[in-house]
Amino acid sequence: MDKHYHPLIFSRLKALFGAEDWDGVQAYLSTLSNAQFRTAGYLIGERLLADADAEVFWEVARRLILWQPKAFTVTIGKAAALRLERGTLSLGHQGFHALSEALKGESHVIDRHKLLVVWLPAVKDYATMESLLEQFGVADARQRAELLVPVDGVTAAFVLLRALRFEEHDRDFLTRVCRALIRRASDESNAQSKERNLCFNLASLLRTYFDLPDLRGTFSLTIEPYELSRIDTDFDVFSRVVTKV
Repeated sequence: MDKHYHPLIFSRLKALFGAEDWDGVQAYLSTLSNAQFRTAGYLIGERLLADADAEVFWEVARRLILWQPKAFTVTIGKAAALRLERGTLSLGHQGFHALSEALKGESHVIDRHKLLVVWLPAVKDYATMESLLEQFGVADARQRAELLVPVDGVTAAFVLLRALRFEEHDRDFLTRVCRALIRRASDESNAQSKERNLCFNLASLLRTYFDLPDLRGTFSLTIEPYELSRIDTDFDVFSRVVTKV
């Protein structure tokens, strides 16, 4: 049995969700003890939002994150990430745009960061990833690099390259990014892991693309001139190069 499940709390929340009584949800949550509140948060994120209509999901997300960000930002962020990976939720939905608009401003910097940390790994389309960063106010290439270097996958690697183009004059910064990728590859527990290879290949690609002579190491990735000319605009070309064995 799920130790987080509480039949009475679940029944009450389910009835309120069914009636789309969001003011009632907040009022009910306000009556709960700390332990009950944590249980309710789990039930909302893991059960009630798991299969909810997209309109309902984003409405609940906006209301609860704005109401109690410390309690609901990560919980709802993880629920959204699971659905993004499954393809049952979209960041193109108007409800997401309403949420991103509501989270603008200095008071929500931490909330936006928490959501980006869990959502970026779930996004598989580079245009969507760039749009997410833009809507959450992450326009600076250095801020994007900080968020993207730890993220697995070719999509994040491509968006990272495209962001770093705006810092092509700062060789020291670009070299630090490459070294961070190499350290990440070295930290991988599985020496044959795809992410380890991807990090090494991306560091090698960046070294060539930005002509970074101070980045020393053994780099085996070979890039043809015709590939290099399209590597920052054609995702398929980039993916083919950066995943070479």
